[in-house]
Amino acid sequence: MEADVIVIGAPIYNYSIHSSLKAWIDHIARSGLTFKYDENGPEGLVKNKKVYIALSSGAIYSEGPLKSIDYVEPYMRTILGFLGMTDITVIRAEGTSLPGIQDHALEKGIASVHIN
Repeated sequence: MEADVIVIGAPIYNYSIHSSLKAWIDHIARSGLTFKYDENGPEGLVKNKKVYIALSSGAIYSEGPLKSIDYVEPYMRTILGFLGMTDITVIRAEGTSLPGIQDHALEKGIASVHIN
């Protein structure tokens, strides 16, 4: 709650987030602490945070034929948004297992970082 900036490492494991990240989310998603329900529905209580998600994958999920099974970015945006964090930047190092792409995957991900 005290942090102004949150950085989350989110490698794609079997089309989803890894179990330790899921456990962290389950620990911080607390009714009355990080979200609440009232007559208007749910309200996130973790506001005014800048979130960076460092997402890595062996294949390319941000575009092309695998885009429809990119479950990590939409899930993270959904759960963080539910908690009130909507200023989210995703930085991707993808294609780390693809010949011809893997040699530049990390470099491309780093080059995409634009910190405001």
